[in-house]
Amino acid sequence: MMNSRPSVAHSRSLSQALVSETTVTLPGRPAVQVTRGREEETASFMEVYIRRALGPRLRGHGRIIVRRSGAAAFIVVHQYVSEWNGRGVELPVAQLRADGARLQLLWRRTNGRWAPYENGGRMAFAGSLDACLKEIYDDRWGCFWG
Repeated sequence: MMNSRPSVAHSRSLSQALVSETTVTLPGRPAVQVTRGREEETASFMEVYIRRALGPRLRGHGRIIVRRSGAAAFIVVHQYVSEWNGRGVELPVAQLRADGARLQLLWRRTNGRWAPYENGGRMAFAGSLDACLKEIYDDRWGCFWG
């Protein structure tokens, strides 16, 4: 009996801590070796995770795009079609920057500069990815979604 699902095998060694080798085998085809850096895998995971977490907030009006900004930063963008003139609009919603083991959350001011988000206190908000996404989703102060 032939299995129609692709099989994936991962191999890692200590000398290749920053490289991931994946072998993908499709039924009836030769195996293909795919090599990706650890940063690329993490970035891909974060992009998908952010889109899935914030997508329901849009209620079918557009989509979430995640762009990489620098070595350790991501910009969350709301992309939609304007009902007024039918043109595509991209609205930067938030920026996430690596701050050690935590992420710092920033919002875009009207002058176009990114400012640290403060969730009711005097200190800049920094936390896990889930904590940052919860703040963006809830948007208590109207900084992210207007």
